[in-house]
Amino acid sequence: MRRYVSEMLLLIATTIWGLAFVWQSIASRELGALTVVGVRSIIAAIFLSFVVICVPTIYRSQEPKIKLTRNRYQGFLLSFICGLALFFAMYVQQVGLEHTTASKTGFISVLYICIVPLITICFGEKLNKFFLIGLIISLIGLYFLSIKGDFSLEYGDLVVLASAVLYAIHILVVGYSAGRVNSMFLSIGQLFVVSVLSLTTAYFSEHFNLSSILSVILPLLALGILSSGVGYTFQIVAQRDVPSHTASLIMSFESVVAAIGGVVILGEILSIREMIGMVLVLGGILLSQKK
Repeated sequence: MRRYVSEMLLLIATTIWGLAFVWQSIASRELGALTVVGVRSIIAAIFLSFVVICVPTIYRSQEPKIKLTRNRYQGFLLSFICGLALFFAMYVQQVGLEHTTASKTGFISVLYICIVPLITICFGEKLNKFFLIGLIISLIGLYFLSIKGDFSLEYGDLVVLASAVLYAIHILVVGYSAGRVNSMFLSIGQLFVVSVLSLTTAYFSEHFNLSSILSVILPLLALGILSSGVGYTFQIVAQRDVPSHTASLIMSFESVVAAIGGVVILGEILSIREMIGMVLVLGGILLSQKK
């Protein structure tokens, strides 16, 4: 039952991230990518800190399963590593996006659903046949959903592929840390790290001011509170009970939600190919959960 609840939390987080593409699109019209990431992360960290102060029982309920007795500062270290991995994944993905198409970026980015299982296999974890079959079906579905024309690897694609590796590392690091650090502490810590690194980098590479931020404050609040605050916290809480390879596959559902959000909110039209892709992704995820 606990595993089922955790998978539902992960699915909710993935749904939020899929819808967040709309808010991110609006905010990016006025601000650079790093500024958006930095501002939404600091909003999320402040929001979660406020929640912890107002409702301390939430913080106490997320105490780790494995007590860290050797090093009292290990919680800070793991939070920093999670934040560092998340920042570099976001930043490298953005660099790659500038040199390739959005559709190819969307497909290559979620290749972490293959990278995570490969890494876990190297560490001796065994995967059942249903997970592997579901993984292949989901990968085919993501290709149908994302790639509109001929697929050929270019410089930008390789950079995005590097970001997929970094996202895989983030999922694995969160999977390791979630059982050893208080979930709320870990979420707030990684968000502070992402915000500091993003805003520092944006200061030297992007031009932003307070009026620009205030002009898109509503989508930034939605991104901060829901996407970064609630979404990443749910991911950490869920990965206390869900294996990293399963978590990565569930998180690929973000592409389907983003496509649906584009239809409902932005009025986009899905082709037959894209609808088949969505069905395959969902079917693959469901099949992967069969024991």
